[in-house]
Amino acid sequence: MFSEKLLDELSEAEKYVLMLLYAKKRGVKGSLWFQKEMFELSKSFEELAEELDFSAYSYGPWSESLLEVKDMLENSGLIVQREDRMLVLTKEGEEIARTLWCRADEKTRALIIETKSFLEDLEWDELLLYIYVTSPGMADKSVKYRDVISRRIDIALKMFLKGKVSMEMAAKLAGLPVIEFRKLAIAKGAKPFIASESDLRE
Repeated sequence: MFSEKLLDELSEAEKYVLMLLYAKKRGVKGSLWFQKEMFELSKSFEELAEELDFSAYSYGPWSESLLEVKDMLENSGLIVQREDRMLVLTKEGEEIARTLWCRADEKTRALIIETKSFLEDLEWDELLLYIYVTSPGMADKSVKYRDVISRRIDIALKMFLKGKVSMEMAAKLAGLPVIEFRKLAIAKGAKPFIASESDLRE
């Protein structure tokens, strides 16, 4: 059984990491996803953004501070990275994370679940394309930028046809007007549908 003192000693970033790994009762599938999921969460939580201070790096947004947080939680026996690269909670970590989760407000829990559910479902190139397009300032130093952007239409079509993103978001990821993207999607086997007025204005 852990003490309240231990909870008080956790930094905000450590608390969010534990809650992220606790959400949906499964861990995070690798370092790339871990960095990107925490980056997306930092957009919604100011205290997290200040503590982690993400910057552009080889694979988009990356935080040295987050790496240190991960190491500290591993050294404390609260999380572990398995051989398959999956980051998961230990038994003690799960107990602490459960308490943090129960004490968090509904909005915080919902944002964590939404972020994790969406990004964990993406393949690495889908993940990077989404990050590059929605946070272009973080793509400057990426070693995969040219490769991913050169395939952005195919990647966006794949994401749309698998139901991972809306037509509007897929068109944005592809860098195309919605009407043009709609034609490509139908040509790839998507059922014809009527775009909304907001879609057509994109």
